[in-house]
Amino acid sequence: MTTILLVPGAWITAAAYEPFTQALKAEGHDIRYASYPSLDPPSLSIQDCQADTEAIAAVLRPLVEEGRDVLLVLHSYAGMPGAAAAVGLSRSQRAKEGKCGGVFGLVFIGAFVVPEGLSCAGLQGGNLPPWILLDQPSPHLNIASDPVRNFGADMDPDSVKLLMAELRPHATLAFTSSQPHPAWADKEFEGRSAFIVTANDVAVPKEAQFGMMAATQKTWIVKEIEAGHCSPFFTKKQETVALIQEIINEIPGV
Repeated sequence: MTTILLVPGAWITAAAYEPFTQALKAEGHDIRYASYPSLDPPSLSIQDCQADTEAIAAVLRPLVEEGRDVLLVLHSYAGMPGAAAAVGLSRSQRAKEGKCGGVFGLVFIGAFVVPEGLSCAGLQGGNLPPWILLDQPSPHLNIASDPVRNFGADMDPDSVKLLMAELRPHATLAFTSSQPHPAWADKEFEGRSAFIVTANDVAVPKEAQFGMMAATQKTWIVKEIEAGHCSPFFTKKQETVALIQEIINEIPGV
């Protein structure tokens, strides 16, 4: 059985992904979830990308040490700390050490693929997009303007209502701090990194998604879905589950 560790995008809490996780469970997958401190932070003292990486790794590492084969599914901002959390935990590396289990693949969904040392803002010329409203609701936090348009324009009203109820402020430092070393850059993840392109995405446009992949100079397993930023987890959840299964089938040795 594959264990899928889902890591959320910025601003979005676990409950919003429930329709998607239930669809994955229905296909027989073991589903786990990892959040991080920059999402609706209780404190503004530790909420950079490194702290988020450590929080995800604290969930991931015990799964690997139990001998589980883990697929990381990373949405939006999660592509940054999620990829870093997998470093040193690949299944192939652990097998060489005589250990069972490990991360056998990374799946990015409309997600950020950022080189080590660069921030999310740095990737975009040093500035965050204008739809990210800085210092709202208070200094060092941010929210998204017009989340219906940016995240859920192609979603049904009930799904939009659920998503809107689960949006929270995010720590700005997460977007302006440096990317720790990402696992997709390592040889252990050659042929094991995949990207589901959200073709109708307003928040992270399709062109930007392909551009980030191209900049890595790595080979990616690429799938595309006619979806906005969050609809893969709501109105397009069955198609997304099917694409994840296709990816699992294409990763060597699975």
